[in-house]
Amino acid sequence: MLKIFFLFSFLISVSSNSIVFAQNGQDLRSVREKADSEMSKGNFAEAVQLYERWLEVMPRDAECAVLIAKCRFKLNEREMGFSALEHGVKLGYARADLVNADSVFAKLNGQKRYDVALTSMKRNAAENEVSPFRYVPQTRMGRYRIFYPNNYSLDKRYNLIVMLHGNANDPSLMLKLAQQMKIENAIIISPEAPYLKFRESAYSLTEKFSAAGEDRNFPDTLRDEVIDLSAQWYDSIIDDAFSFLPLKKALPLLIGFSQGGFYASVMGTRYPHRYSGIATICASMYPEGKVVENIKNLYRYGVPVLVLHSTNDPVVPYQTGELFASALKTEKVDYEFFSYLGGHWLNDEALAKLKVWVYNHLQK
Repeated sequence: MLKIFFLFSFLISVSSNSIVFAQNGQDLRSVREKADSEMSKGNFAEAVQLYERWLEVMPRDAECAVLIAKCRFKLNEREMGFSALEHGVKLGYARADLVNADSVFAKLNGQKRYDVALTSMKRNAAENEVSPFRYVPQTRMGRYRIFYPNNYSLDKRYNLIVMLHGNANDPSLMLKLAQQMKIENAIIISPEAPYLKFRESAYSLTEKFSAAGEDRNFPDTLRDEVIDLSAQWYDSIIDDAFSFLPLKKALPLLIGFSQGGFYASVMGTRYPHRYSGIATICASMYPEGKVVENIKNLYRYGVPVLVLHSTNDPVVPYQTGELFASALKTEKVDYEFFSYLGGHWLNDEALAKLKVWVYNHLQK
């Protein structure tokens, strides 16, 4: 019988970067994410339709209005492009530097409507600076979910597995994976990423989370600290789990998908004494995580790693997994690199590989 409970624990906030995904053929991305994808592929007619749908639901999204303008200009719809750009300015868009650095907009320099829009953006920026934000760490409540095995009993002792979800997702995905894996001798916990993606959550009417805090507009200078604090939050739930669950003294396994895979590699390389093994699924990678610099710690503590990455991953390039595996090999870490064809998720073959890897490590 499936038993899942919420458990509240203290959380220290912060983040990393944006990722979206689809699994089992079902596209779970928000309309905004789909629009960004079409834009990146140069499909401006498709992108503008999606951006306009998004703006209907999120009418204060100034950045979206500017992206609509870019699409319109690319489609040679100048009047509609200027109207969208001016609408973005009215909504408070203030990044004149980004707009003017874009080749699509830069061609408009010297045209009156464009120059007026730039001036208005700079005015918006100046108004924002009158009462600027100051960013500091914040302690608040967070939560994680618990998956109990069938025939759970307080008289038994179980292994612990920690599973981290991807960006714009929630723990339910990882708990469904846990259910598929049918691990009888382990309790699985999955924390919510510390930041609610409120725009995407509002559009989809479901909560979507990230460890990057994209909707908080943190400056790039804070990315290192954002990653540090999110990793600390994820790691902190282990002590809480051991404080009340009937667990063996064995170190837990750590499994992460996409953005969660990135954090699994961050945590494993920073706190190698805390984990018995790490598995990543289509993991993203950011230099601020300093994973490559700290991989030697995995060798030092004898932490094995399973890297699962799909060759046709549309979100995190397959080469990301290859580079991670190569870095592990260079540092003589005990690792396996498993390639498969499954989009940005697991296929049946990869799922079977993960199950065998988990089973073998729980027997040690």
